[in-house]
Amino acid sequence: MTRYLWSLLLLCMLMPEVQAYTGEKVVEHPGFVTSNTSGMEIRKIVLASERTCVDAVIYGKPGTPVSISSDACLQSGDATYRLRGATVSADGAAMPETIPESGRLYAELSFAPVPAGVHEVDFVEPDAGWTIWGIQLSRKEPYVYIPAFLTTDKPKRNSELPEPGFAVGKAIVNGYLLGYEPDMDLSMDLEYADGLFPSPWKEDIHVHQDGLFHFEVDLLQPVVATMRVNEAELKVFLVPDEELTMYVNLPLLSMSASRILRGHYGKKQKAWFDGTAELINTELATTGTSHALKAYEAVEKSLMENEAIAEKVGKDMELALPVCRRLLQNGRFGSEDKKVLKELEIDEIRDYIVLRETELRVQAALAESKEGAVVAVLDGKVSGADILPRIISAQKGHAVLVDFWATWCGPCKKSMKAMLPLKKKLDGKDVVYVYLTGPSSPENVWRNDLKEMTGVHYRLNESQWKYLCSAYGITSIPAYLIVSHDGKLQRRYVGFPGIDELEKELLRAAGD
Repeated sequence: MTRYLWSLLLLCMLMPEVQAYTGEKVVEHPGFVTSNTSGMEIRKIVLASERTCVDAVIYGKPGTPVSISSDACLQSGDATYRLRGATVSADGAAMPETIPESGRLYAELSFAPVPAGVHEVDFVEPDAGWTIWGIQLSRKEPYVYIPAFLTTDKPKRNSELPEPGFAVGKAIVNGYLLGYEPDMDLSMDLEYADGLFPSPWKEDIHVHQDGLFHFEVDLLQPVVATMRVNEAELKVFLVPDEELTMYVNLPLLSMSASRILRGHYGKKQKAWFDGTAELINTELATTGTSHALKAYEAVEKSLMENEAIAEKVGKDMELALPVCRRLLQNGRFGSEDKKVLKELEIDEIRDYIVLRETELRVQAALAESKEGAVVAVLDGKVSGADILPRIISAQKGHAVLVDFWATWCGPCKKSMKAMLPLKKKLDGKDVVYVYLTGPSSPENVWRNDLKEMTGVHYRLNESQWKYLCSAYGITSIPAYLIVSHDGKLQRRYVGFPGIDELEKELLRAAGD
């Protein structure tokens, strides 16, 4: 009996201690990391030994019925604290309340007690798809590690204003979401207008496991774009042919979009920058406005008010706008559009529209390549170090598997067949398959072999094929290059490396 009691005492000592609240702990206006909904916010959390009470506000159109899922819960790690009761209907079992004229309905939700010592929880409402991540129970705002070099006072090296006017080029952005965790269901995109096409351009942004993101956008001139991260927005000033690195404090950005918390966080700096227009972007990320940007816009306005320039721009815009509308509808130029482009006096406007037409065709071909083989043509004048960048430029943002093969190569075809299950497994991932062959593959045989090979296919000329083989050490085929989402060469293989190896490297190249 004594041995039994000692064993029981030892077991209790080894068990993790679960502390309960001796009284009530009230957390007013809790901070959070991010939220995927603007339909609900949390005003207060009351933590007690017998329950956890969440005081919430639900937003909506007056008269809209409100019901909450009985599966709603609070989560912390592997622990789940389920809903016990609510002042609104659960699963529609009772007559639901409706949103009042104010557009706000206040509700109390009671959950199983969250133990003392838990510092943050996630709120999950599965039916509505609402999730609020990282709700703080012990801190005013979530802790985020911010590198010291970002907050150290330093002179703004890029405070000068860019030259106003048209300048076709690509703006490149490398960024980091500070405070991001891979299990967060994050929606992120960029939207900007160019003044030519009738609707803004929208680019989805992929966030990698470590919070890194990268995007490149073609611009006609410097522009203020809107970057959306879940329900929050950040204005970003982008300049053609320039590179920008940004570090975004995800919690501060998210809380600045909250109706409850924006008064406190709206004027805090939410991002740090290194690169072009650093001063403008820092001001935008702090207050949403920029004195430096207003100075730039004043110079730009003065330039455009020049009578000769204004007349030329007005004439070209009048000709170009119908072309741009038709281009969005048809995805490519018609014969009439090509005639109109020749009449444009401003080269940058013409070049930009041609660039957009090329992009639309490439995007259509890329979508088609997932269903079948797409034959792409590389201009025979493209040579040397420009060959591979030109081939993969359309796939920037995706992991790219470049497969060197030939129609007469038995091992090449055997490897392609072995790849089919992997392609199916990686369907939905940011992976593009590009196949390269040379003139030793007869064109009629090559085209016939493509029928069952999904992907983008190039048949290079002799000098292009020889250059790539020499430059990348392709001494025999099949051979493979893996290019990461940011356009950098990640791995090279001469000979088929096996499915497991390719899967591992392609997922790494895609950032997964």
